[in-house]
Amino acid sequence: MPYLNRILVLWATPRSTSTAFEWAMENRGDMTCFHEPYNEAYYQGEDRRNDRYFIADPGLAARAGLSIGSVHRHLLELAGSQRVFVKDFAYSVMHMADDAFLDGIRHTFLIRDPEKVITSMHAKWPDISLGEIGFEDLHTLYRRVAEREGAPPPVLDSDELLDNPEGGMRAYCEAVGIPYVPSTTRWEGRREERRERAPTWNPRAFVFHDRLRASTGLVRQKRDYPPLASSRDMMRLHAACKPHYDALYEVRLRF
Repeated sequence: MPYLNRILVLWATPRSTSTAFEWAMENRGDMTCFHEPYNEAYYQGEDRRNDRYFIADPGLAARAGLSIGSVHRHLLELAGSQRVFVKDFAYSVMHMADDAFLDGIRHTFLIRDPEKVITSMHAKWPDISLGEIGFEDLHTLYRRVAEREGAPPPVLDSDELLDNPEGGMRAYCEAVGIPYVPSTTRWEGRREERRERAPTWNPRAFVFHDRLRASTGLVRQKRDYPPLASSRDMMRLHAACKPHYDALYEVRLRF
């Protein structure tokens, strides 16, 4: 299937530089970009799969007409006439990832050292669940796509991308068959032009993008989180996630 008529999706885990990558894709100027639309329905839709925010706020109401299926249909419709890029989490869609769903997407993947993901995420959400970190579902989706398409979908590693953003972006564009656009990885002076990416229904999500909003490009950020060994819960999460990361790291793009 040609690129047009398919949604280009970057499947990631939380805290993996994925929103910064989304900003870089938006800098191209030829993409209609969406920030976690499946995940929004996963938490807030009429067919939501997780009640996290409803437990925290009993007065919260589901968004009328929003469902994971309606999100997918809308994106597919747009992709029929324009380039559509989505950054999202695999765990949001695994319950509906049948062949028809898989065939409508050009699947790509972004991974990050789970120690960095978990310490960063745990500092914001100390009650984060293993499923919401999402390494197992990311790996499962990768294997399913690779088997169905007969070729491995592209995987980027976050640390390598940050060490060489231009090389990583060039490798990604080549892998998905779109032209490389120089200077997409810098947005110095353009921060005020950007609309807020955090879902408006989730005020807690704003804390996840504080450093990104102050950044000037796809670069490493200072880390000041408690170490993994400071929490038995973080150690447990890391032990469960590390094998999935290692397997995906072995098949990453080299650049």
